[in-house]
Amino acid sequence: MSASDANSSTKSQASTGGIGIANLPNQLHKIVTKKGTNFSLMVVGESGTGKTTFINTLLTTELIEPLDDANRRKKQLDKTVDINIHKAELEEKMFNVKLNVVDTPGFGDYVDNNDCWLPVVDFIENQYEQYLRQEQQPVRKGVVDMRVHACLYFIRPNGHT
Repeated sequence: MSASDANSSTKSQASTGGIGIANLPNQLHKIVTKKGTNFSLMVVGESGTGKTTFINTLLTTELIEPLDDANRRKKQLDKTVDINIHKAELEEKMFNVKLNVVDTPGFGDYVDNNDCWLPVVDFIENQYEQYLRQEQQPVRKGVVDMRVHACLYFIRPNGHT
């Protein structure tokens, strides 16, 4: 093999996506496509604003089971905001996404909503702290990523223009 043959094979390898800094985005894309990714979506808002309907319509499946009308109108006696996590694995065009939908039933359902946001903020901060602790470990196999990547806040329509 001559020097010109070796040089041309290196050039063809670099142009087809083998080596080089210019190819780094393609390499990262291949790694993420093979491994998949995690995505956490938090939906926050009063009961009846369409959080469940939005998620089920977005995913074209019934990931979150809607409440029946009798349970929907029944108020809790204690003023608590629950945190419910629904998990799904999605695949589209050979790309896997582990989706976590964080629902917050009871948020903003009362006349006095002082501090109703505290459990939501605490949940978000706790997930980032847990992820940081996992990343600081010497062995990082099986890291669970539940950090909230996007939060959708649903506002009750009031009919005013």
